[in-house]
Amino acid sequence: MTFLGLHYAIWIVLILYFAGMLLMGWWSKRGTHSQEGYLLGNRQFGSLMMIMHAFGAGTHPGNVAGVMSAAIVSGASSIWVSWMWLFGTPFYWLIAPVIRRMRCLTMADYFEERFGKSASVLYIIVAAVGMIVFLSGVLMATTRTVQGMMGKSATPDSEAWFFGILFVSTAVFIIYSYWGGIIAAIRTDMIQGLMIIALSFIAIPAALRLQEVGGLTGMLSTLGAQDGDLLSLFDPKSFSLTTVLLLSINAPLTALAFPHLMSVCGAGRTEWEGRVGFTYGNILKRVCTIGWCVLGLCWLVHLINTGSEIQQDAAFGNSIRHLLPPVLQGVMLACVMAAAMSSGDAVQVTVAGLFSQNIYRVFINPKANENQLVRVTRIVGVFIALLSLAGAILMRHSLVKAILDYFNILSLVGISTAMGLLWRRMNTTGMFCSTIAAVATFVLTRYVIECTKDIRAVTIGLPILAGVAGGVVGSLLTKPPSANVIEKFFKKIYVPIGSDKDLDLPLDEAVPASKRWFTGGGLFIVKPSRQSWVGFVVTLAICLACVLVMLAILI
Repeated sequence: MTFLGLHYAIWIVLILYFAGMLLMGWWSKRGTHSQEGYLLGNRQFGSLMMIMHAFGAGTHPGNVAGVMSAAIVSGASSIWVSWMWLFGTPFYWLIAPVIRRMRCLTMADYFEERFGKSASVLYIIVAAVGMIVFLSGVLMATTRTVQGMMGKSATPDSEAWFFGILFVSTAVFIIYSYWGGIIAAIRTDMIQGLMIIALSFIAIPAALRLQEVGGLTGMLSTLGAQDGDLLSLFDPKSFSLTTVLLLSINAPLTALAFPHLMSVCGAGRTEWEGRVGFTYGNILKRVCTIGWCVLGLCWLVHLINTGSEIQQDAAFGNSIRHLLPPVLQGVMLACVMAAAMSSGDAVQVTVAGLFSQNIYRVFINPKANENQLVRVTRIVGVFIALLSLAGAILMRHSLVKAILDYFNILSLVGISTAMGLLWRRMNTTGMFCSTIAAVATFVLTRYVIECTKDIRAVTIGLPILAGVAGGVVGSLLTKPPSANVIEKFFKKIYVPIGSDKDLDLPLDEAVPASKRWFTGGGLFIVKPSRQSWVGFVVTLAICLACVLVMLAILI
């Protein structure tokens, strides 16, 4: 028995899920009466909640749908659609405590303190564009996946179904994010994170059992006979080794520009919760990516051996509809919606927080009280979601492009973030020159010049070089930043939470020479603690192990 293309069992699962999420959002209203409560959950969460928050905020249907969409065209190298963050992950262990020590509510607060109000506005503009593109990709991936699961991706009325599914899914996360802010996001991320992990592996056994696939051996045999590059992790036609190396450099720069970076690093009770949550929430995602890629390869083999039509962006939804019984389809569909909502709520809350905290409070109503700021945050959040809805409609024919554009756009302002953390001579002019040079280079190479075979390497590498050069030249040709501002800022990011009395000391006493690693040329890099370097090495080893596991599967 079906209704609107879905079995009744699927509808029951979905109704129960949506009711639960809306109740969670309503329940979470109790802790959102201040900006710190709405944006950072009053810094009350433990390690497990922070892991699931980082995992949920960073994992969405665009990841799995993007990997599978690329897999049925380019094979195993599609894993880098999501693994483009892989070797940036060890740096998350180093980034997290620095972000917490900023003692800010938003990332725009960092730009205002380090470079001034005008730089904060520039950051908000670039970050908002990047996150709207990101959320547009999330909504588009969710809609295409649900369409595939309903069998509505290649029918005469497919466009009508696209818009209907898109509007409903957007409405649900707008409502519960509006009510509960980041508290609702983190609480639901705990539930949704577990569901997303299930999403990553539940369909693989059924895919391998398909007669057309013939298990792992049959899958490898078919792909090898079709095209040897389909089993390569570094296919020059899609993700070359050069592109992967540049993505590894770009990843921490992109992470440093996340508007939700303050919540994933700072909503925990201590630095440790933020560090563990940010790093290992994303490690969970790297492991799940292996499952997404294997499922994509199985589905590609099924399409090859059955001579079926390739529907690239609907591949994930089509595979689930074919592989799983109705009840499990309902669970999977709930997982998909969970993944979308866990990312959507984080974007809606944090990007809106940038506008209320750093534009409304600073330029429009400096005397605004906490209730007014929270109200503005909620209203702006709705507009952010609606802009993303419009973006999903405009970009609905190119999912992978949307994912890569978001990754690149945020890194354009992440360059100046990193330079501000590491180089004392970096000033406001340098921040503007860095960001403008990087943006101009990205637009030129991404949308104007497409004359090389490895265009992805060009669109990643050249903006980074242009941004660094712009920051250096702009800073050196203009007046240095105030010594008092620099000293105060560097004391903050290197004095641990709980040692606030040291903030009253001069920088040379708060961070003595014995703790510094390199200070030449205006750089200011401290020696990593044992916890920092051991954690970095362990995380790097896990990332390398993920690559080895994937290589072992493909051999």
